[in-house]
Amino acid sequence: MNKINLVWFRNDLRLDDNPALFSAMADKSSATIAVYLMCEYQWDIHTIGINQRKLIIEKLKELKKNLKKLNIPLLIINSKNFTLSTSTLVELCHKLDIQACYFNTEYLINERVRDKKFVEKISEHIKCYRFNDQSLTPPWDIVNGQSQGYKVFSAYARAVHQYLDHYPVTTLPPPPKKATSNFKLIEQKQLEGFDLLTLDSITSKSSIQLPNIKEKFLLDKLNSFCKNDIENYQTLRDIPSSNGTSQLSAALAIGAISVKRCYETAKQSSPQNAQCWINELVWRDFYRSVAWHFPRVVKGHAFNPIESKLLWSKSAKHLKQWKNAETGIPIVDAAIKQLITTGWMHNRLRMIVASYLTKNLWIDWREGEQFFANHLFDYDFASNNGGWQWCASVGTDAAPYFRVFNPASQQKKFDPEATFIKQWLPQISKQPAKLIHQFETRLLADYYPPQVDLKSTRKQAIESFKAAKNT
Repeated sequence: MNKINLVWFRNDLRLDDNPALFSAMADKSSATIAVYLMCEYQWDIHTIGINQRKLIIEKLKELKKNLKKLNIPLLIINSKNFTLSTSTLVELCHKLDIQACYFNTEYLINERVRDKKFVEKISEHIKCYRFNDQSLTPPWDIVNGQSQGYKVFSAYARAVHQYLDHYPVTTLPPPPKKATSNFKLIEQKQLEGFDLLTLDSITSKSSIQLPNIKEKFLLDKLNSFCKNDIENYQTLRDIPSSNGTSQLSAALAIGAISVKRCYETAKQSSPQNAQCWINELVWRDFYRSVAWHFPRVVKGHAFNPIESKLLWSKSAKHLKQWKNAETGIPIVDAAIKQLITTGWMHNRLRMIVASYLTKNLWIDWREGEQFFANHLFDYDFASNNGGWQWCASVGTDAAPYFRVFNPASQQKKFDPEATFIKQWLPQISKQPAKLIHQFETRLLADYYPPQVDLKSTRKQAIESFKAAKNT
């Protein structure tokens, strides 16, 4: 048998700027095959919802077609148990006489442990090549003077930009195709004992329309955004009724487009106008860095130990109302409606609803974190976890505990004509914006009364944090 390189796809479902795929195929003396381990059990324990599962499945279908055009076969193997996935892959390597395995590094602790075990098991006979593709800079390279991860975003961002000045971002094109004979390497008889999946047999219960995550569409969308819209991003990004964001978050979350490609395209379009959007890419990297250097946040723990002194509310009624968009707070309910209807929520609204849940309802941030994971197409553990801990004032670089988003003033500022609210709350769409903004003092017809008093619950939250700090 020819020498064979194995590309292990994970959270990098694309041809463009995929260092593991490109490097494996750059070895012209060897054949190349690809594998993806489908582990629904891991999706379960990570609370990945039906929307993102369907998105991943659809992306895998396109990836398989695109790889076929390069004459690369993609094996989809059912790995029922995450811990056993290492053994499955080791067995595949031996069965196919793989000479080298290529993959892009994942940052979360379970995946790191899995990868370490895999490399240890194969390193004696099989070469292993790992690459960084999930962030602009490898998290292990961005450390402070004590060789520790950064806890504050501003210091982290300065270090990242200094790093990029010395080591500029480089991207890779899709690799050239292999000979037709490469696609015929895999014969069914060689793979007896492996639970091979056909993607058409995997179904998802999601009925929400999927965002377009085809590779050419995404690259065209990125180029169009950077050329036409990025200069207005800073002005429009906080207006939920405006289409002022890139709408690439779902693609970034599953690796359908690379963050380096996003950065490079933005930088080339207009360095000055692109800075605000680039800053959001760095924020994304920051939460990945936190997950890498402080893995306790991956295990359900708050970064800030102050949380151990906080006693969260157990009100099932309030939580259910929040999830059902029945809080009586128009901007909160409209945001939740947007999420459960489309699988996406505007970033400004994510902060508002998270602050309301944790500070006004005083409900554990983990409840909100899981709810978002269950619904978001763009669910990304590091960003979702970091954002919720920030809003709850228990994370690294967290919002000061006395900073509590006021939903009433937020909706007046960012949705002054109640355009967004009326779009998602048809029961009050006929009422004037001025009346909608007076929901605290005047009950709106055909709408819920506010769950809680915003002023008194804000005050109570601040006092609870003060008491925790002083004990």
